[in-house]
Amino acid sequence: MRAIPYLTFDGTAEEALNLYRSVLGGELSIMRFGEMPPDETMPISDAWKNKVMHAALIFGDDQMLYVSDIFEGGTVQRGDNMTVHIDVDTEEEVQRFFDGLSEGATITMPVERQFWGAVYGSLIDRFGISWGFHFDLPQ
Repeated sequence: MRAIPYLTFDGTAEEALNLYRSVLGGELSIMRFGEMPPDETMPISDAWKNKVMHAALIFGDDQMLYVSDIFEGGTVQRGDNMTVHIDVDTEEEVQRFFDGLSEGATITMPVERQFWGAVYGSLIDRFGISWGFHFDLPQ
C-alpha cells in the first residue's frame, strides 16, 4: 500500500504536468475525458474532451503524482485541490478503508467497479480531507 498525492486543476492539468515532468523527469501517462464511455448524466463538451481525466507521473525511485482536471463546470479552489490517494492490495481493503473514514464524511464517489479496470471510492472525511481508495482489478 502507498499514499499518492492527487492534484486537481481547473483545465490546466496538462500544463502543470509538463512543468512537473520537466523538473522531476519520469514517465507520464494521460487519460482524457474524451476517452470516457458516454454517460448522459456527465456530458463532456468538445472543448473539454482533451482535458486530463486522470494522469500519473512516475519519477525518481518509484514515486508517483496523480493529476486531473475537475469535471467541466466544476470549480477548484487553491488549498482544497488535493486528495490523499491510497493504492491498496485488495478489493476488500478499498471497502474497509472507505468504511473506516465514512462516518460524518461526504461521499463523493461510492465504492464501485470502474470502467478503467479498478475498484474505486472517494470521500471527504469529517475533517475536510479528501481521500480516494483504489485497487486495480486483475486483467
